[in-house]
Amino acid sequence: MKRSVLLAVCLWPALAYGQQTYTNADLPKFAVPGAYTNEDLKQLAPLAIQRTPAAPTPFVAIEPVSSAFYQSAYDSMKRTRAALAEEREFEMARVEYSESAFAGDSMNYGSGRGFAPRLGYATKVAAFIGELDRRIALLDRQMDDLRDAARRAGAAIDLR
Repeated sequence: MKRSVLLAVCLWPALAYGQQTYTNADLPKFAVPGAYTNEDLKQLAPLAIQRTPAAPTPFVAIEPVSSAFYQSAYDSMKRTRAALAEEREFEMARVEYSESAFAGDSMNYGSGRGFAPRLGYATKVAAFIGELDRRIALLDRQMDDLRDAARRAGAAIDLR
């Protein structure tokens, strides 16, 4: 039983895809009523091609738009994004330090517990780092939307 099932599984692709293929030499054997042949297509009149536009397109002058609004909004978003990215990098450095061999050293910052992050700091700030990532991604999307809006309005934004 197993052999016959295995044989059927192995031969199934050959049966499914091993169908007869046809070539151009086999075309005279087929007679499809209403189908075009190459001779029929050659007898048709050629299609008309338009060489020049029927009416010239009017010239539309774009009025210059002040880009001060777009530039100030973009600069504000860029500063906010830089601050969030810096805060994320600071927290990531603290997480990296908390996972090092020096984490929890009581000799840091004078006597007592100290302010150095200890083991487990990464789980405490994971939600905060995720929130920073989401805010940075949202600001990136808003900056892209503002750039598109300025481009559509004809204003130029300095992206530096």
